[in-house]
Amino acid sequence: MKSKKTRVYLAGKMRGVEHFNFPAFNRAAKFLRNRGYKVFNPAERDVKQDGFDPKRDTPRTIKEYMAFDLPALCRCDAVVVLEGWEQSHGASLEVEVARRLGMPVFDMFMREIESPKPTLLQEADALINGDRQNSYGPPDQDFKRTADMWNALLSHKISEGFRILPQDVAWMMILLKASRAQWSDKRDNYVDAAGYAGCGMMCVEEKNKSLKKKDNPK
Repeated sequence: MKSKKTRVYLAGKMRGVEHFNFPAFNRAAKFLRNRGYKVFNPAERDVKQDGFDPKRDTPRTIKEYMAFDLPALCRCDAVVVLEGWEQSHGASLEVEVARRLGMPVFDMFMREIESPKPTLLQEADALINGDRQNSYGPPDQDFKRTADMWNALLSHKISEGFRILPQDVAWMMILLKASRAQWSDKRDNYVDAAGYAGCGMMCVEEKNKSLKKKDNPK
């Protein structure tokens, strides 16, 4: 990202640092401007618009600063973070907003900082509350349709005390895909159903091979 038209937003730790880290913000802004970048520096905004003196004044709440800074961030092309930004609630929020908006995040030397890999719980949360729910419907509706189909498939087996066989699992999964296809005609529902059918036939073939060996022992 070397275009002189590139506008970057500076994010970093302020609270708990001497003079609220304004000197570091100002040095970073100068460094980047000398390399052709347009820079939004929150420290400069605080001084110019609020008359804030980092040597003696008490800062506002983070909520008040975000009301000014987040709109400015949205007008930028990228975020550049100062060392220690991870320890700042405000900077961490700004980085999160940038990533949600698809904006790159760089260090001072314009090396991109990759987004951390989501934890298992975060990934699961995104699945059940994101696109997956839009694709298959709310879980109570999705699972209710599937449960009704499974009950119909297995009712005679359960009542007669039979065990569920491997090929039954294939049919159950096919019905799961059939249930989801009632909500959305996605291609993967049909592909997966065909795949489960193939797996079910493999289970039957293996069962038949075993029976044949029993009937024709060597």
